[in-house]
Amino acid sequence: MLFDAIARGDEAAFKNLFELYKSKMYAVAFKWTKSSFAAEEITQEIFISVWTSRAKLCEVTDPEAYLYTIAYNKVSRYLKKEANRLRILKHWQAKGFSNETEETILANNTEKFINKAVEQLSPQKKLIYTLNRNKGKSYQEIGEALHLSPNTVKSHLMKAMKFIRNYVKEHALILVLVIVKLFF
Repeated sequence: MLFDAIARGDEAAFKNLFELYKSKMYAVAFKWTKSSFAAEEITQEIFISVWTSRAKLCEVTDPEAYLYTIAYNKVSRYLKKEANRLRILKHWQAKGFSNETEETILANNTEKFINKAVEQLSPQKKLIYTLNRNKGKSYQEIGEALHLSPNTVKSHLMKAMKFIRNYVKEHALILVLVIVKLFF
């Protein structure tokens, strides 16, 4: 019934589906990725996929199997991407491009780059990001301190992370030039 309602664009039905399955999808993603950040991202991607392909939902005969199939595909894609990243890193390390001084410089430059993105966040998003990422505070702790619900805190943090990722993507050429300059 939820899938039929979602196929008609019913946002309340989508919210119900999300509440019913978010923990299960998160658990599956976390089991395979061993990363809470990756599991959260994958969980969000699962439900984004459901919403963006909602017109096809009325054809689905087993909604739970459908969700688990999306989860499997998202986790597989993440693991392949991660394995490829590690393979490339090992390749460069095997070629002798691993140098602690260069890696320290690169890490410092990357941190400065991310800090520039953080500085462009709204004051509230910047505060929430700093409390969570730098101070290790939970959504609940931040919410209590700022008189916000944990869901609002999570929403602000996810928006901040999205902004930072987009900022890094847009300015990746600078980072690539730094890497090339360091290694070549």
